[in-house]
Amino acid sequence: MPKQLVILTGPQGSGNHLFSKIFGYHPDVHGWDFGEKYWIPSDEEPFAECWVRPEKTSEMLTKKFMVANVSVPFVYDGVKQVPKIQEVIYEAQDAGYQVTVCVVVREENINVEQQKRVRMEMTLPIAVNYYQNLKPRWARGFPWKLEFVSHESLYLYKGMYLKWLSDKIGFPIAYDDIRVERDLNDNQNAKYVKHVDQHWLDQHVWNGLRPKHER
Repeated sequence: MPKQLVILTGPQGSGNHLFSKIFGYHPDVHGWDFGEKYWIPSDEEPFAECWVRPEKTSEMLTKKFMVANVSVPFVYDGVKQVPKIQEVIYEAQDAGYQVTVCVVVREENINVEQQKRVRMEMTLPIAVNYYQNLKPRWARGFPWKLEFVSHESLYLYKGMYLKWLSDKIGFPIAYDDIRVERDLNDNQNAKYVKHVDQHWLDQHVWNGLRPKHER
């Protein structure tokens, strides 16, 4: 297997921190070690400087399986900016790494509400536009790959989803690590979900549950 770099990214508040923590649990993967902390600022991530100065990327690529993390946009030393993901990809390819960019997807309305609540602004369009404009490039017989990973699937299926994802991208993930269950014990979407008394579609659904001759 070639040397591999997985870049976990997503709009701010999409859950790339969570995925990065879980990816780092595998003993063969060199990633972001959170220790006992639940959350760490993005500019303290090992690859943080690379998103500003891509020429630093080769210095970070020291192991066969590497994981890097960044949101779009991200905050580096107090300054909000768009990371240079495209340039980091090229640097990694030149260093002999197969690159997979995993964009974390969270339910759109929840992602927007999270951004407005925590950051007091909605930056989702910046991220969507950025990912749509990433350009493919072949190196050493293969291109870098773009995958979309699901925040909701992770919470619902946990280890089962992580095992599928590991097989899908061809990258080791410790899907049966006991820390995964701990990290996913509290669903971060729950605080945004509110009870709805009624909706115009309800009556149609109720009618559809009745025997055909009664509809």
